[in-house]
Amino acid sequence: MRLIQTLCQLYALDREWDEKVRVYQSIVQRISDQSERDAMREAQRSRTEQLAANRSALQKAELELEDLTQKAAEVDKSLYGGGTLSPRELDGLRQDAERLKSRISDLEDQILEGITEVEQLEAEASTGQQQLQTFEERWAREHQELTAQYKALRVRLQAVQNERNELRATLDAATLSLYDELRAKKAGVALAPMKGGVCQICHVTIPSYKARSVDRGEGVVTCEGCGRILCSA
Repeated sequence: MRLIQTLCQLYALDREWDEKVRVYQSIVQRISDQSERDAMREAQRSRTEQLAANRSALQKAELELEDLTQKAAEVDKSLYGGGTLSPRELDGLRQDAERLKSRISDLEDQILEGITEVEQLEAEASTGQQQLQTFEERWAREHQELTAQYKALRVRLQAVQNERNELRATLDAATLSLYDELRAKKAGVALAPMKGGVCQICHVTIPSYKARSVDRGEGVVTCEGCGRILCSA
């Protein structure tokens, strides 16, 4: 196999390697990033806890209202039951009745507001649970697909690496050094196709004697413009 053909094959494999490594790294990041799912779970947990707290507060207020209503009835019975009471006792009972009525009124307002809040939180928790379930199902599918891509990429990357190593072993040290240097300096683009005697990357016209060498595949010829190794397009 001619030297330039070997370089072209190595270059194609290196370009594939670079691209697949970028995809591989992106997939690994996506697989490991569970922040969105964690955030949705935390939001739903917060809604559920808030709903439970509001239900508990509402139940407590309802129990207190029931107890105070019973006490108010007892006070009214004492006031208007026809028993003989001293002025001081009557005054004390009236004050108790006023305090109970005021507290009962406050509790009734609190309970009505609490019922509204609980109903709203129930709706939010139900919607949040549905959204979380839908997300979890989609996330599981995507995670399964990404895992399959990850495994396939690992297999292909290993195969590409083996092929690269085999080709590199056939190249002389000077050629390999030049190729690696160009890959490092030229963002991975070490080779430039030449067509009609013109470099297709930097568009510099190649001297005719160099162009003929490139067309015949005679050794390594570099572009006088961009410095890349030329290959016939």
